[in-house]
Amino acid sequence: MDCINYLKKYQEIPYNIFKNALENNRFFHAYLLSGPTGTPLFEVAKFLAKSLLNNKHKFIDEENIISKQVENRTYPDLIIIDTKKEQSKIDDIRKIEEKFSQTSINQLGIKIYIINLVENLRPNETNALLKFLEEPLDNTYAILTTENEYRVLPTILSRTEIVRFSNVDKKDLINECISLNVDKKNAEILSFFQNDASMIKLETENEDYIEAQKYVESFINLIPNKNKLRFFVLNEINPNLKTKIAIRFFLDILIVYLKEASKLKMNEEIIINESKEQLNVIINNVNSIDDSILKLMNYRYELSYNLNTQLLFLNLIENIFGA
Repeated sequence: MDCINYLKKYQEIPYNIFKNALENNRFFHAYLLSGPTGTPLFEVAKFLAKSLLNNKHKFIDEENIISKQVENRTYPDLIIIDTKKEQSKIDDIRKIEEKFSQTSINQLGIKIYIINLVENLRPNETNALLKFLEEPLDNTYAILTTENEYRVLPTILSRTEIVRFSNVDKKDLINECISLNVDKKNAEILSFFQNDASMIKLETENEDYIEAQKYVESFINLIPNKNKLRFFVLNEINPNLKTKIAIRFFLDILIVYLKEASKLKMNEEIIINESKEQLNVIINNVNSIDDSILKLMNYRYELSYNLNTQLLFLNLIENIFGA
């Protein structure tokens, strides 16, 4: 991802904040990057780490050994905790203090830890992080991200410099995706999950997304036929969507379709115009779309707690779609 151009084009305020901090050697000890779902906060956090560790007092715009080490998580004085893809543990947070209390391996003495989606930390992990934020070590920098600032403890908010990212206009984003040869239907759907065209292009190659999107369309087309829908879910979707990421994608995309169907029903402007056929199926066959959205969001939340996926799909089709 070209973070410099993304920041320049879509995030002028964050761009100027970090540019000035680097140029004037006044990088704050802890930043919280806050933005709507889909904002490439994690990519920006890694980009800032690369810029800091290269120690040129400016944004780093070329690939080098340090940048590759950051991307591969092999840089010795860097810890990355990505709660979006892996469940964090209290030991992960304690490891920051243990490792960073030791002498730095690099000559700069700079140590960085990144926590992606800090709102996903559990209470004991949050408390451990808070202790570390309250007494920061010299030359140690925290870059935290959140897609839901309201779920972050006020004590963490008060100890970080909050940099807020704005949402990118979906129409502009979709047009930029099309200029990168992204299929319009994929561009429309993925504009709900990513706020950068290059990230959307990468996501179209993600096997989890490809499988989930394929099954969502087939699922919606079968809603009028309850018996076929049930058979399809139990014999196609459940056995073949094997990862939690793929199932989460499935639920998230289905929620997008329902939200867009609700808007279309109210004659409001929609984004996924290439999927109107599926939206009309939902309008004509789902009694309470808004209630269905809430139920789906609950099932999506339950997925984080190792719920049996077959049971999840059974509840979903029975309680929402009457199959």
